[in-house]
Amino acid sequence: METLYIEAASIECSEERREISGKIVPMGTGEVGNTNLGGVVFEAGSIEIDDPSKIKLLSQHDMKKPVGRMVTATVRPDGIYATFKLSRSTGGNDALVMASEGLVSGLSIGAEIISSAPSRNGHTIVTAAKLKEVSLVTEPAFKSAQVLEIAAE
Repeated sequence: METLYIEAASIECSEERREISGKIVPMGTGEVGNTNLGGVVFEAGSIEIDDPSKIKLLSQHDMKKPVGRMVTATVRPDGIYATFKLSRSTGGNDALVMASEGLVSGLSIGAEIISSAPSRNGHTIVTAAKLKEVSLVTEPAFKSAQVLEIAAE
C-alpha cells in the first residue's frame, strides 16, 4: 500500500486550551490537491478514521516530531474538520507560536489509500482511504488551506 500525504486546510488556535482546529481535508468538493502522488481528489466519505485519539499531529510529516493528538473529527459536506490538543512540550509550544504568527498555515493528512481510480483529467480519485496522521505544514496542497482564526494569549 502507498502512503499519500495531502496538505490542506484552515487552522484555528487557542493557547488557553492548547488546541488547534481546522479542516484537515476537503472531500466531495472536486478540489484537486497537488500531492506527492500528483493531483488527488477525495470522494465524499472516502476517508476512514478508526480512533481519533490514536491520530497524532506531527510537524511537517516528521514522525519524530509529534506535537499533539486528535481530540475530535467531524465529517461535513465539504470535508473533515478536526481539533487537536497540543503537547506542553517545546514542539507543542512552537506549533502554537508558529500557527499564531501565520507561519504554519495548513494541515496535511497522511493516508493509506485503499482504493482509487484515475479521472478523465489525469488526477487520482480516492474512493477509500484510512487516516494515519495529520501534520502542521507551511505549504498546503489544497488552495483552501488558509488560517481562519487565531485565538492565542
